[in-house]
Amino acid sequence: MSAGSRRSLLLAALLGAGVGAGALAGCASGPRHGDPERDPEVPLLAPATTPVAPHLQSFFGPGLVIRRHGSYGLERVAVRPASAGCGWRSIRVRYPAGSASQLSVERDGAPSGGAQAYLLFRDGPREDVHLSYRVRFQEGFQFARGGKLPGLFGGDHVAGGHTPDGTNGFSTRYMWRAGGKGQVYAYLPTSTDYGTTLGLGTWEFVPGRWAVVQQRVRLNTPGLADGSVVVWVDGHEVFRRDGMLFRTTPALRIEGVFFSTFFGGDDLSWASPINQYADFATFVVSDRFIEAAPAGLC
Repeated sequence: MSAGSRRSLLLAALLGAGVGAGALAGCASGPRHGDPERDPEVPLLAPATTPVAPHLQSFFGPGLVIRRHGSYGLERVAVRPASAGCGWRSIRVRYPAGSASQLSVERDGAPSGGAQAYLLFRDGPREDVHLSYRVRFQEGFQFARGGKLPGLFGGDHVAGGHTPDGTNGFSTRYMWRAGGKGQVYAYLPTSTDYGTTLGLGTWEFVPGRWAVVQQRVRLNTPGLADGSVVVWVDGHEVFRRDGMLFRTTPALRIEGVFFSTFFGGDDLSWASPINQYADFATFVVSDRFIEAAPAGLC
């Protein structure tokens, strides 16, 4: 059996089980309060006592390896059984009232909310990847100013004001913004101060409804600006950016999924106004477009 056939069979099995092969990830600080692009600092080297949550490792399956460094809040992430009519397990991440970034916990004494982990591809880095997952904000979710959602990453300069230089990192998380507007929030060599906003408002999240979000990241050829990011929501292309620069060296590749979700921004003007949560499901990584029917209310 060819390698391509094996990949296709693995992907089909993962989709049928409602479990994805993907990977998860991190955040940092900077000088201007209230900057919509600002991202709080969380050290990549977390304390040695940070657990690698076995319940989440089981949920994401053998294709992803949760890295110990840079994770937080995993003990607050609950794995939930498949509900009637859905057919897939999910994980629930909570955002307590008053919570924002980890920096706000340390600086302002705010409650800790959200969660973060780097999920590494067990079979090694890649250069052209599709990542798909489902996300559902609870009914009545208050988006406030905005917050982060998982995306792809490579290297270690991926967040927190650590602008990459083409050799040491990049990331393509999503953000939700006021009113549920979606965007890509990318750390690139061309970024200034913090992340770069891409496609703000080209789609919207609706509280109480599952959305299937898929991004394709194709890294550029070193020396050329020929990379790209494409986003699909519920199977429809909503955003595309070509001519992108992610790297200047072939050594920098896509290493995994940056599972990063919290309110913020780095100060309390970004905080969650109430106790609320979001659910995530069916993380899948592939070298081709991932077919996933819209789930809606499920």
